[in-house]
Amino acid sequence: MTPPDRRRFVLIAGLLAVISAGVLASVATPAPHSGGDNAGYLSLAHALVSGEGYTELWDPAHPPHTKYPPIFPLLLSGLMLAGVSGWLGFKLMMAGLTSASVLLVFAWICRRTGPLLAAAVAAATVFSAGWLDTSRWILSEPSFLAFTFLTLWAAERAGLKAQGWAGAQDISKGDHRASSEIFWLALAGGAASAAVFTRASGLPLLLAVAGSLVLARRLRAFVTLGLCLILPITWWLTRAAGQGAYVSEFWMQNPYEPDLGTIGWLDLPVRAWANLELYVGTVLPTEWWGGATGATPLFLGVPLFGLASWGWVERVRRGPGVAELFAPLYFGLILVWPEVWSGNRFLLPLYPLILLYAGSSVLRIGRRAGPTGAAIMGAIAFLVLLIPALPGWLSIASEASQCRVIARSGDPLRCQGTGMTEFRDAAAWAGVNLPADAVVLSRKPRVFYLFGGPSGVVFPFTRDPDRFLDEADRVGAGYLLLDHIDTVSLFYLPAILSTRPLAFCHRTGWRSGSGPGTELFRILPPEERITGGDLLELPPCVDFDPQRIEGSPAIDGGRIPRIATTAVP
Repeated sequence: MTPPDRRRFVLIAGLLAVISAGVLASVATPAPHSGGDNAGYLSLAHALVSGEGYTELWDPAHPPHTKYPPIFPLLLSGLMLAGVSGWLGFKLMMAGLTSASVLLVFAWICRRTGPLLAAAVAAATVFSAGWLDTSRWILSEPSFLAFTFLTLWAAERAGLKAQGWAGAQDISKGDHRASSEIFWLALAGGAASAAVFTRASGLPLLLAVAGSLVLARRLRAFVTLGLCLILPITWWLTRAAGQGAYVSEFWMQNPYEPDLGTIGWLDLPVRAWANLELYVGTVLPTEWWGGATGATPLFLGVPLFGLASWGWVERVRRGPGVAELFAPLYFGLILVWPEVWSGNRFLLPLYPLILLYAGSSVLRIGRRAGPTGAAIMGAIAFLVLLIPALPGWLSIASEASQCRVIARSGDPLRCQGTGMTEFRDAAAWAGVNLPADAVVLSRKPRVFYLFGGPSGVVFPFTRDPDRFLDEADRVGAGYLLLDHIDTVSLFYLPAILSTRPLAFCHRTGWRSGSGPGTELFRILPPEERITGGDLLELPPCVDFDPQRIEGSPAIDGGRIPRIATTAVP
């Protein structure tokens, strides 16, 4: 860059940093996420810090974890070692990683097109509903986004593309330029490797880097990357061998309803088409045009996807880089995943690429109208995208503001409704009053454990009482929690309880509103169960010590109970 270009780059990057920080701060919420993934990552980090290894402490068998690669829990464990034990500290890291990803998007595209289109894409990205939402929760997406765009930026700095600069295959000259290129290649390979060990879906990014090295005749770098990764990848594959959580769920019609059965290879095109319709016709357009209804999202999504596809083809014709290989590989992967998983969470890394390719197509059309045509077309396209996104941002910001007001009472979980507060209260009560080796069947055992409850597993997703009780006996479960966090428990458990009422007894319950409450049942030993029965209410349990004082620990809503109450060695 010339000095004026460098100053312009720094000025725009600084402005983007201020904008992204302000926007993300406005949507920040103190409420914990209600999903199991959020609790799973924190529990794994807690296990690492506690010296238990990379194990599932929420599971009574404490098995080694084989589903999530370890980079993100390692990042969380670093914060725990620094003394962070509350929701706010971890959420600040999520917002910081998301903001850093916006700047990396700008830096990457700026190397390709200049600062104006780069700034437009980065600004439109940060106002997308998915990027706004991902900055609010303790999930792996922000770190995955940061590693992804660090990879693309570093690869661009290294000139890594099929038809690159002359002599691209020789990086052993020893001059300053060769040393710089080696550094950026190493950074691209390292960041792509970190992405793979953050999310399994990072594999397309690593394959894109490897493929670009081959196409650019960087065979020495390709071999070096392979040698560096062979041990960690072998370790992870060996560790995960035979467990196959993702693999087994991949082939199910619906991982949340196993009774629906599995699909075969010939069903994958049908699944891919259904996901394509969902992503292009609903997910993609509603990221910015969230108020669109009916067929409108489809009429908005198809042109956007079409322009992006044209822009991608044009870029490939000029020499594909890492991004051009990554886009179809990653999109193809998420197209064949179960439809129930599909949503903006998995499409997030592609938003800047889609906007870049679509923006390039718009500018190409505009140039046909004269020198100012491209600028006018680009400005119109940017406003058509951004203006409808502003109400969505303001709505999320308003909801977050209301939650911050609620959280001043000291309990941010109230923002998630009575289902979550009762679930938290049940976990806190169980951690004090149930035996230390108790095993609880629940909808979200990872959340239950993080909130201070004993270990447990997800209840069997079946309405067959015999299969249900057989599975409970197999895992040694003595208790069952009926919650109303969502509709899953209410879909399965009332049928089981009403069919075999004399296989359970009612232990205690929590009710915060007029709707259904949260109930804890004891699963009776097999020899005490009576088949049949027609009871409107389950009998109360009478096998506990009446002299024991029952109660729950004081609730400090700003801290994570399991992490805050466990000493770090």
